[in-house]
Amino acid sequence: MKSKLNIKKYMWAGMFAVAVGATMTSCDPLGVEPTTKVDEERFWQNPQLARSYVNNFYFIDATASGDNFTSEQWSDNCQGNYENDWDTYSQLTFNNRRYDENSPYSGPWSGAYKNLYNIHVGIEKINSSKALTESLKSQLLAECYFFRAWVYFDMEKYWGTVPYVDHALSVNEETFLPQTKRETLFDNMLADLDRSIELFGKMSGTPELGLVNVNVAKAFKSRVALYAADAASASAKGLYTDDAAGLFKFEKNAQHYYQIAYDAAKDLIGKYDLEPNYEDLFTSETAHTSVESIWPVMFKENQRGGFNPTAKNGPDGNYYGNSDKVTRSWSFRTGLFPTQDLVDCYLQKDEADGKWKHWWETKQARDLNIAVTTDKDGNKEYSGSGDNYRKMFENRDKRFYATVTYDGAYMGPTSNPIYQIQTWIDKSTMDDQKTLQYSALHSGYRTMENIESAPTGRASSQTISGYYSRKYSHFDQFNDDGTLKTTQRTSCYFNIRYAEVLLNLAEAAVNLDKAPEAITYINKIRERAGLSAYDGATDKQSVYDEVKVERRLEFAFENPGFRYFDLLRWGEAEGKTVIPELNKASRGIMIFRVGKHSNIAGENGVALEPGETNTDGKNYETPTFRTYPMDFSYYKRKFDNVRYYFTPYAATMLISNKQIQQNPGWHGFKYQNNN
Repeated sequence: MKSKLNIKKYMWAGMFAVAVGATMTSCDPLGVEPTTKVDEERFWQNPQLARSYVNNFYFIDATASGDNFTSEQWSDNCQGNYENDWDTYSQLTFNNRRYDENSPYSGPWSGAYKNLYNIHVGIEKINSSKALTESLKSQLLAECYFFRAWVYFDMEKYWGTVPYVDHALSVNEETFLPQTKRETLFDNMLADLDRSIELFGKMSGTPELGLVNVNVAKAFKSRVALYAADAASASAKGLYTDDAAGLFKFEKNAQHYYQIAYDAAKDLIGKYDLEPNYEDLFTSETAHTSVESIWPVMFKENQRGGFNPTAKNGPDGNYYGNSDKVTRSWSFRTGLFPTQDLVDCYLQKDEADGKWKHWWETKQARDLNIAVTTDKDGNKEYSGSGDNYRKMFENRDKRFYATVTYDGAYMGPTSNPIYQIQTWIDKSTMDDQKTLQYSALHSGYRTMENIESAPTGRASSQTISGYYSRKYSHFDQFNDDGTLKTTQRTSCYFNIRYAEVLLNLAEAAVNLDKAPEAITYINKIRERAGLSAYDGATDKQSVYDEVKVERRLEFAFENPGFRYFDLLRWGEAEGKTVIPELNKASRGIMIFRVGKHSNIAGENGVALEPGETNTDGKNYETPTFRTYPMDFSYYKRKFDNVRYYFTPYAATMLISNKQIQQNPGWHGFKYQNNN
């Protein structure tokens, strides 16, 4: 017997998959109703239980893919650390990574439709409940429609087109459904958000902090509309030539969607503001209450060494995590190593004239005897030497210090040198080529008692680019005297913050031929970063390019993986079959110094100062550095043809449902034993 397609296979999540653990009951013979069990009918008559049911949606990973953060690793912002796991752009790896329904990683597809089924059950039951107040109904339904758009949007990012379901499918319904046109999918999402906005207007009071509200819906609407605009532009340029069924064909033009994005974002101007100190957004325990916070996700840190997006709380105040104790270890978000390409985008203030420039163009660079070479592909690399080489990291865009950990940065009180991070290679004892091969670009790390700054036993924890990611790796776990704090901290990340609204508005404005207005919003972002006002060319393309740069710098290493998906949608809009940023090797930096070694905690890898002598008698040597392309095979990115815009439909899905059309670029692709 042929099994039903995935939609029905995974729709039985159960409406009682909530904290109450509800089950069907019968009356007790003594006439006493059980207090631990709730039947379905009474469940939806209880406002608290209905609220709890919808709260459950706040924990969903829209496609259960877990790739919102790791997608940053696919972009040119960072480089991963595993050869086999993150060779994303090989056909074999990309196709088989997670999307075969026979694999243990079937989450993206099945998880999405499970989430949608639960949302649809909520819509139906809330609508039919006679016990809920109209205000509460409006609020809960507004959240349900929002989350339906939220799930479909994430699916669209991966597959482009998917079967659209707008209700809880019954056992007797046909589930072998065809894909919905991409345009219709976007229009349905935008309609859901309009419905959500309308329903929020009917509720009384203000939703609690952390709950979706009318402003969240408007901000997200601006994001969805920008993606729709780029998709419409791709259609107009005929990017998908093998779309025989016309699933990627748009009737409406890009301007239609840019206007929607513009109006939605414009409506939020003045209702929020930018947090004065950018770094506070990622380090402060009260960041969720920031003037910039539109939709924060709060969580308790169970691992002091990094950001754990699964350890978060829902709006009902339940914190998720493995334990309540503070661990005595510290590390960076391993696997997310910033590239030199990203670092190069953070401008530096020239000591000579006070102007903002690329770091290799400043007086500081001249003092370092910068030499420029050009490789066979025309890419420029920079090298130099000097005792003060760390000046290349001084006076940068403020966002640099909140995003990137570099050689000489501190992970604790700056008054104590044992908390200084060092990523140089010890030239006296190490062969740099061998070191790089094993991903150990930091022989100059320091170790501390009860604290692990860079594990020596695993190369995967060691930077391969010369940098570590800094966001959500909190340095305030130390007291001023250098001792470790023993209390568990509360943190948050942002699904949406006001900076995105400003940049969404700027992007929509420039594409609506309102470049001067776009510059106004760009300058708000630049001002917070400590930069001067934008003084570049004011033509449409130049301003649009500046918007792209600001988005890259503003949201690096944040949810929902902005950079990778921004590159995809911009590439679509430009009709590109190859995206240059994703089609070249990542770059890093190597810094060479002579060091000394000891077994004393906090002293390993200490760089020699002028006049000092190493333990083997070798004298101090002037540090040198060079940027370089990470030329190992697994660091070479390859965005090959249009197929990588979208995830392929797995073989099992195509076999089960003959109505599904394979995504562009993947027709005839061999799923088994691909060579």
